[in-house]
Amino acid sequence: MAKNYRDDFDYSEAIANTQDAAERQELLAERQNKIDAEGLAGKVASNDAVATWNGDYRPYSVSSRGGSSSARSEADRLYDAAEQARLKRFQAARERIQQQLDRNLSSIETDYAAGMKQTDINARQSVISNEEKLAALGLNMGARGAAATSGAAETSRIAVDNQYRSDLNALGQARLQARAAAQDAASEQTAALENEYYTAAESAALQQAQAQLAQFNADRDYGLSLAGLTGFLNGTPTLAYREYQAGLSSMASEAQAKAYEQALDRWKTSGYVQAGDAAILGVPAGTPTADASYRNASLALQRWKAGYWY
Repeated sequence: MAKNYRDDFDYSEAIANTQDAAERQELLAERQNKIDAEGLAGKVASNDAVATWNGDYRPYSVSSRGGSSSARSEADRLYDAAEQARLKRFQAARERIQQQLDRNLSSIETDYAAGMKQTDINARQSVISNEEKLAALGLNMGARGAAATSGAAETSRIAVDNQYRSDLNALGQARLQARAAAQDAASEQTAALENEYYTAAESAALQQAQAQLAQFNADRDYGLSLAGLTGFLNGTPTLAYREYQAGLSSMASEAQAKAYEQALDRWKTSGYVQAGDAAILGVPAGTPTADASYRNASLALQRWKAGYWY
């Protein structure tokens, strides 16, 4: 079956940096395939956690890549190193449990084989002992005694056989019980070890998330404080800054209108445009009030005051 994921590809980074919903789902599916195929479950962040990652916002992650600050990158490296060390201890302890189980099972098999051998020896010794006893009795009996001896021999053989089978059955039961007990003990130790490991991993992930949240809040508070001083938040003008700029613009507009109105009054009073007012009014110096430009200027001022200036 062909692999449906990519080797040497940082899915977590790609998922965090994509804004396309369809692409994100495709990357998550490939990442889950890789986790399942390579047995990474419990060793890396789950897809449920990674699905919430966005840019530098990556709770429950363990990454050596840099974040928005060197302090955050260093914290991530510390968590990563701690997680790797914890994983190695977990794997080593689990391997020791398996090795102990193998030794216990081997010892059980050795004891079972020795018990089988001793059972065979005991059975042969019983047969020989009974044959010697019956032979001794047969030497002192006639024909009827010989028949009685034959019946006793059969009874003795059956008794020895039954005892032999009983001993074998007891050995087999003892072997199975010992194996089951050894495997149960190993399973209990492994379960306790896994519970301890995953509890520690969850606690570390929670601590990391809390540290990242604290850092996020600190960065946010710093950004807001800086925004109050500069008027910009992440490069965007704040509302206070825009209101300040609008106030300045309004003041400038009002000053310009006032200057225009005063220049127009002087034009009307003197009957011509003075040299200092030419630039304000936009007409040549010396232009008389009888000129059409005076009427146009008066109309412009009226529009300006009415808010129709353009």
